[in-house]
Amino acid sequence: MPRLDEEQENGMVVEWLKAQGDTVTQGEEIVEVMSEKVSFIVESPITGIIHKIFVEEAEEVPIGTTIAIISEVEDSSDALEKAVKEAKEKLKIEVPIVAEREEKGVIKKEEEVKVKPERIKISPIAKRLAKEHELDITQIEGTGPGGRIVKEDILRVIDQGTIMPAVPEEERIQLTGVRKIIAERMTQSYRTAPHVTVMMEADASNMVKLRKEFEEKTRLRLSYNAILIKAVTDALQAYKIFNSTIEENEIRINPNINVGLAVARGDGGLIVPVIPNADMKSLKELNTIIEDLVEKARQNKLSISEVRGGTFTISNLGMFDVDEFTPILTPQQTALLGVGRIAKKPIVVDEGIMIKPMTKLSLSFDHRVVDGALAAQFLRSIKRTLETFTPIL
Repeated sequence: MPRLDEEQENGMVVEWLKAQGDTVTQGEEIVEVMSEKVSFIVESPITGIIHKIFVEEAEEVPIGTTIAIISEVEDSSDALEKAVKEAKEKLKIEVPIVAEREEKGVIKKEEEVKVKPERIKISPIAKRLAKEHELDITQIEGTGPGGRIVKEDILRVIDQGTIMPAVPEEERIQLTGVRKIIAERMTQSYRTAPHVTVMMEADASNMVKLRKEFEEKTRLRLSYNAILIKAVTDALQAYKIFNSTIEENEIRINPNINVGLAVARGDGGLIVPVIPNADMKSLKELNTIIEDLVEKARQNKLSISEVRGGTFTISNLGMFDVDEFTPILTPQQTALLGVGRIAKKPIVVDEGIMIKPMTKLSLSFDHRVVDGALAAQFLRSIKRTLETFTPIL
C-alpha cells in the first residue's frame, strides 16, 4: 500500500483492475487505491502474473502493507510459497475461508459460489454481457485460467439458452472508496463538533454586476465562487477566529487563509481542493485557479498538495437549484459557508417592491469555538461585502 499523503496512516483498495492469475506487463494499471483525500492508480512494477491478492476491495490496511504478490517467469514455486507465507505472517491477515479451503483441496471451484459469491472469477466483458442478458453467473462454468468465466462462456450459454435468467434482487450499494471515506469523515465531524447554522439572505445584484463587468473586460466567464472566496477572505481577516482549529483545550488560529471549495468528482464523489493564501489573490487569479481545480476534480487528477491544508470551506449548491441547506463542517475546521442559488424575488425597498436577484447564505460553525452572535456578525460581514465590494480584477 503506497503512501499518498505525508500524514496518511492507512490506505484503501478501491478497485482491482486485474484479477488474481492475470498476466500483467510493466507499467500496466493494476489497482486503484486511496487515502482520505485522493485516489491513485498503481501500475505494475514488473511483467509477470498476479500470483496472490491479499487485500480485497473496500478493505483498509496500514501503509506499507503487502496487498499483492506479482511473480516473474523465473520465480520458483518454493520461492513464491515462501513469499506468500512471509507476507501473511508479517501482515497478520487471515486467509479468506474460500481461499484457505481451496488451497487445501477441500472444495472445488464451483463450490466457491456457495461460500462467498463475490469471489466468482469473471472477466469485465463477460460480467457486462451476463448483466445485459440477465444471466445467473453462479450457473456458468468458466473455461478461462483458474476457472474464470470469460466472454466465450457467456456467448456459449446465450446460444444454448441453457441458463435461467438471474432472479432479480433488491439493489444494495456498498459504502466503498470515496463515498465510504466521506461518510466516515462526516460522521466524525458531526459527533465531535456541536454544529449550529445561521442563515441570511443577500442581495446578489452586485455579484451579477461584477460578473458582467469581468466578462466584458476579460472575455472570460467569471465563477461566482471566485467572488464568494473574495468576500470570505475579507471577513476572515476581520474575524480570525473562524480561520481556526480546535486542538484539545486550545484554539489555534491558522496564520494562512487557505479556502477549500467543495467540488463534485468525475465518479460522483466529493472532494475539496484547496486554494492556499486565497486572501492574497486577485479575482482573476482566483477564477483561473478555480477553473483548473474543478477540471482536475472532474477527471480525478488532483494532486495531494491540491487537497491539503484547508482552513475554511465553501460549498456552493446554487448550480443545482438549491435555495438553502445546513452544511456539515469539514473535520478540524471551525466554519463552513453554504451558498444557495441566485433567484429573482420581489423585495421591499423604501416602501416599494423591486425584483432583485437574491441568494441564501448558510454558515455552519463549531459552537465550542464561537457563539451565535459572533457567527451572525461574521456572516453579515460576508453578506455586506457581497452586496457592495468592487474588487480589483
